[in-house]
Amino acid sequence: MVRIDGTSFGSITVDGEHYPHDVWILADGSIRRRNRNHEFTLNEFDFLLEGKPELVIVGTGQSGCVQIDKEATELAVKKRVKIIDDITPDALKRYNEEANAGRKVAGAFHVTC
Repeated sequence: MVRIDGTSFGSITVDGEHYPHDVWILADGSIRRRNRNHEFTLNEFDFLLEGKPELVIVGTGQSGCVQIDKEATELAVKKRVKIIDDITPDALKRYNEEANAGRKVAGAFHVTC
């Protein structure tokens, strides 16, 4: 199980490893670099669905600048996968709670604005 240790402006720490960029955490626990973007897109959501998560958590940045694409939300409803979005510090707490509860979780985390 992946544990997100913390975030500060411009970085995130996962399982003790510091990442100075946005990340995706796939349902299998692997971590990929996410290109900084102020929108969580349909393509991103589709990519995260490959691991068949029950839940996708989106960290919208330190002050919440990331918007969720309407098409991603519509696909989430069709696939019955809930998207939870919140500012990144709160989103990582939710990620840890859900993962600790045994849920199969994926996430996209924006670490700046």
